[in-house]
Amino acid sequence: MGRATSASATLASLAMIVPFVLLSGCMGLASDDSSGFDLNVEADSQYGVILTSYEDGMQKSSSIPVITFDFSESANYGHGSSFGVVPGDGREPITTDSVDATEIAVEFTFHGLYSVTAFGIDQDGHRVDQVIEVMIEQHIDWYENDTGTPEEFIFDSTPGNEGPIPSHFLLNSTVQNPSIIDFDGRDVDVRWDVVNQEGVCQTAGENIGNGDTGFWKTLHFGPLSVHEIHLIIEDGQDRVNVHHSLEIRYSGSD
Repeated sequence: MGRATSASATLASLAMIVPFVLLSGCMGLASDDSSGFDLNVEADSQYGVILTSYEDGMQKSSSIPVITFDFSESANYGHGSSFGVVPGDGREPITTDSVDATEIAVEFTFHGLYSVTAFGIDQDGHRVDQVIEVMIEQHIDWYENDTGTPEEFIFDSTPGNEGPIPSHFLLNSTVQNPSIIDFDGRDVDVRWDVVNQEGVCQTAGENIGNGDTGFWKTLHFGPLSVHEIHLIIEDGQDRVNVHHSLEIRYSGSD
């Protein structure tokens, strides 16, 4: 009786172990199948600049960077596979069927540091991701000609996603007091103010002689939200030409 009971117990134990081993093996094969898609994505650039120009308060031109993501070096994809890019600024994924194209071009209309997710989905529905960091900066040129009351130059330093704020902005401002009639020209006293939500954060002034040009260059670190550049003619009746050149930059840029 003792031996029979022992043999029965052994058989019962084996009966429980064998299905577990088979089940584990099936799960392992499914997991292996999901790793067959080899994603390899190259961006033609990881840097871009938005260029915008204003003249007498009106926007005259604008160009935005387009970055192309190339999936052609990926392997083990075929009919039914697809590629996609999540820009990282709240937009929906941009996708294409692998049969139709192996490149996806993405426009960036706002400055910021973007963690772009490129992905591939194979014919079995398995997805593989690759993250590519992209830096988008902005350069704005503001021109006013023959003005006695310069307008406020307003810009937004808020990034186009929820990423880090800019490292700084760089302002190069040029004010020309042209000599229209040499004997009747006048000096002008001008003042620059950089204004944010807390008030005036930077200021400078200069006397610009008839036919001369004044310059102001300044950095503003860690800018947040909307800023305004005010140019005030404090004394003198001459009309001036104005050029503000503004660059919004992020850490790691020159």
